Amino acid sequence: MSNEPVFRFHNNFWTMMDTPHQRKLIVKALNARKISDVRALVKNSAEQLISKWIACGQADLMNVFAYPLPIQVTCDMLNIELEQSLDFLEEIKLILRPAEPNLLNEAELDVSNAAALRLDRFFREICQQRRKQPGDDLVSQLLAAEEDGERLSEDDVICNLIMLFVSGYGTTANALCNILRLLFIYPDQRELLLAKPELFSNTVEEGLRFNSSGPLTFRTVIEPFEFNGVQIAPGDAIYLALDSANHDPEVFVDPDRFWIERPDLNKSLAFGLGSHYCLGARLGAVEVEVALETLFCKLPNLTIENVDQLKWEQIWVLRGLESLPVKW
Repeated sequence: MSNEPVFRFHNNFWTMMDTPHQRKLIVKALNARKISDVRALVKNSAEQLISKWIACGQADLMNVFAYPLPIQVTCDMLNIELEQSLDFLEEIKLILRPAEPNLLNEAELDVSNAAALRLDRFFREICQQRRKQPGDDLVSQLLAAEEDGERLSEDDVICNLIMLFVSGYGTTANALCNILRLLFIYPDQRELLLAKPELFSNTVEEGLRFNSSGPLTFRTVIEPFEFNGVQIAPGDAIYLALDSANHDPEVFVDPDRFWIERPDLNKSLAFGLGSHYCLGARLGAVEVEVALETLFCKLPNLTIENVDQLKWEQIWVLRGLESLPVKW
């Protein structure tokens, strides 16, 4: 099974995340841009998207804004055309399916494998172009990143490029809509935020703690152990509930309260911890923060239709809404 293209991609990524020198190289490339430049890039993309449908007075914010925004920002960072040859959103949905606890049947696996191969071919061509004509884009920075004489292989670079789109679709887009939902469920916190816009960063952190778009992670067992009477063997995959940890009353004051001035936000595990801390945490947080700022600036009368009746996507590894109908 590990030789299947889509599983090979997932295995390569997690192996890379467990390799300290490779993590350093990736962080070096991701942090090459000034945060002010990233904020400007996201703001420009957000305003362009909003301008396309602001005259309509209503929209499904998930499909017209939350999904397209991180895809567009990532394409800009990589210096590739948004519609160059792939529907990135659809391809990413397909390669994420094997991460679900439910086993794929043969036909589903074939579809996921085909998506993984299409993405691999696309980015391999991009890498070859940037080796010949490097620029200041993220592809070139990943190819050139060096630490103690070591560099990322082309397979490593391709894996990270694909994961940028996975993160944009799976976590950034869902986080944006999940936090908007919370702000309308708890209007006192929305009013506080609008009165004190310096709390946008805190709002993103608290939204991710309270209702993370990535509620689960998994680990492969190295040594056998017993948990609640269940024997866990080496090689087993175990899922860890980050959301549960983020509502631990021994760690957080009043953990089931959505509180954007929370004093203990630095204890959140929304982006992981230690050697497994999300490499794209800074980019993702900035994208959501700037997107929220731009929405409230451009659409001051924004309201969510039936906020208490919104439906969730029926998937395990990501938490996101099926849609987010809004009016302004």
